Amino acid sequence: MTHAAVVWKDTPGDRLVYTANDTRKMDFTFYGYYKAAVGGIGGGTTPPATSLAAVAAAEADGANLRIDGVYTGPSGTYTPSAQVWVLSSLTVERLNNTNDNSDVVWLYRVGLELAEQPNTDEPYVELTTQAGSANVSAFRMAPTIPTDMVTESTDAFVASNDEDWHEVSDIGGRKVDWNGQPIQYALPILTTTMTIQRPAPIWKDGGTRDTGAIDLVANASAYIGRRNSKDVEFIGNTGYVLFAGISCSPLNNGIYRVTYTFRSHPWKHAIQVPRVIGSQFDEAVNSYNSERTHNEYIWWSQPHLAGADFLCDIGISAKEWEAVGITASC
Repeated sequence: MTHAAVVWKDTPGDRLVYTANDTRKMDFTFYGYYKAAVGGIGGGTTPPATSLAAVAAAEADGANLRIDGVYTGPSGTYTPSAQVWVLSSLTVERLNNTNDNSDVVWLYRVGLELAEQPNTDEPYVELTTQAGSANVSAFRMAPTIPTDMVTESTDAFVASNDEDWHEVSDIGGRKVDWNGQPIQYALPILTTTMTIQRPAPIWKDGGTRDTGAIDLVANASAYIGRRNSKDVEFIGNTGYVLFAGISCSPLNNGIYRVTYTFRSHPWKHAIQVPRVIGSQFDEAVNSYNSERTHNEYIWWSQPHLAGADFLCDIGISAKEWEAVGITASC
């Protein structure tokens, strides 16, 4: 039996879902109706026999049913025009009890996502600080910490900063090493995490794929191991704060969580090293115990010479800093 030419009909607005941060999704159904030709009158069209053929039939009549593409319905059906909607899912099936000997109806259920960036003028930010300790090898207590000129440079051996940490002067402080060997000391450490919820749309405006979440982690990771070249207010003064890491994980409703970790260190993340003459340390006798010796000279070794402006360089916006009470001017 032949059928009449397909007639496309739709049921727009089956379900419109508004979720957190104004991410929008819509389920939408349309169908193709092939009326059976009675007595051979009005026939000439063969209905699709498979779902792939049904997709091809719709696309031949103007539809774009490619996943990840900007959605367009077949002629005569609703196609969003004021905003760009992207096809995220598609189910095609023939209506039960319709076959070549009767009217044929193919149903198309599409899932659409609005291809727009949600508003981020009022970001959601959490700031937590944890006090702990790190075991370090200490030759001196209460040493003098250099006022270094940590700079924003890709060169890990910044000349001006390198000089600050490799002066010939002793670092000062109270001698606590025992016969030239350092003691293990629990140095107080502050770890601050800044967790930000951000929209993570799959799509940019206009329907092209967005890779912002991936790019963010890749770009910020280049600054891991650097110290702050400018004060970060209550998180720490210049040189004391290390960018320790960044992580990113998805949440529901098109949101992802990005966490920045900062570590504040009272020695500016440097280590103490003794002056060695030949293969022996430079010995000094304890003034209270002639049987006990110390290293006469202790110097600093700074493995983190390069810096970064954490307020501007690592991908945290001025609005997000403002949400935790820190002013950023970039």
